[in-house]
Amino acid sequence: MKILTPVLATLVCATAVSASPKVGMFLSSDSSNAPQEVAAAQWFGDTFSDGELLTKADLDNITPENYKAIWVHIDRCGIGMGYNNLPEDYRDSEVKAKLTEYVKNGGALYLSKFATQMVHELDRIDAAYAPGIFGDGDGGVGTDVWCVNAYLGSMQTYIADADPTQIYDRTTHPIYAGMEKWEAHSEQIADYPHPAFPLLGTGTGEGIHREDHNCMWDLNAYTWSVEGKNTLEQLENQYNCTVIGTWGHVQDYCVAGIVEFKPDSNYKGTIIANGLAACEWAPRTANNAYHSNLTKLTQNTLEYLANTNTSAVDTLAAEKSGETAYYTIDGVKTANPVAGGLYIMIRDGKASKVLVK
Repeated sequence: MKILTPVLATLVCATAVSASPKVGMFLSSDSSNAPQEVAAAQWFGDTFSDGELLTKADLDNITPENYKAIWVHIDRCGIGMGYNNLPEDYRDSEVKAKLTEYVKNGGALYLSKFATQMVHELDRIDAAYAPGIFGDGDGGVGTDVWCVNAYLGSMQTYIADADPTQIYDRTTHPIYAGMEKWEAHSEQIADYPHPAFPLLGTGTGEGIHREDHNCMWDLNAYTWSVEGKNTLEQLENQYNCTVIGTWGHVQDYCVAGIVEFKPDSNYKGTIIANGLAACEWAPRTANNAYHSNLTKLTQNTLEYLANTNTSAVDTLAAEKSGETAYYTIDGVKTANPVAGGLYIMIRDGKASKVLVK
């Protein structure tokens, strides 16, 4: 494994900006001491030919026009729960301000592992709803396979008078495209009433060391201010987001592991936060038989975010040219505001609410 310094030397162009937007990965100055982050960065450099590793030195270049999507991956032992325990570069006031501005202007962020603790610091959610399921220990050896479940509320299949509207099939979300999927009650997951995507394990019954670094949402721990059929809907309704993954074995609505925060009236960009421990890049022992699923999930996520950013970049160009743009209250651009609707109007770089009568 190469250390981070050569990786940075070959991939980071601190002053050069491509003529077309690309994807980037933001790293701290001490990431070379974090094997999981190094492994992720090396894969990123090998996968995205025009991708760039970014540091604090590149803050001036971090704009939606230069980068369609940016990945922040923080994964190391003993880090401690809470934003203020993140490595210094990630909680630097200038970094925080720049990433907040980036998403507000239409940039897309992928925050994985402990980086999910940045969502509330970017003011996308309230601090009271920060991730509460956390683990940063050394972990241990296990023989099972860790998966992600995107078929949420599968417990309804056991209920005689089940409410089908409380089953949320997110398995067709673009981040899962092309991944190996185990079907419900198949040989691998006989006890699961839902399909699952395997991410970490040998698949042979042999042990593999996992660090068990989760950083996710315990949906039963919060007090909600909106209506919803369950805690999953309450999170989604309160923050204009979609839960697209949970722990592989979860059949109810207690854990949000992968969440897509969609554009709204304040943030033109999308954030996907993935705090699943199963997304581990460099197991200490044995080979991860499902590493290709992890790389596919990550590549899909970055490409999906880059595509959602394209319209945001076009919008920015139009706004700078003096045109007027309209958005629904949920942040979706529309060419034809409908009578009787409330909209966000962007004109000359300024936003205001307008009611179309």
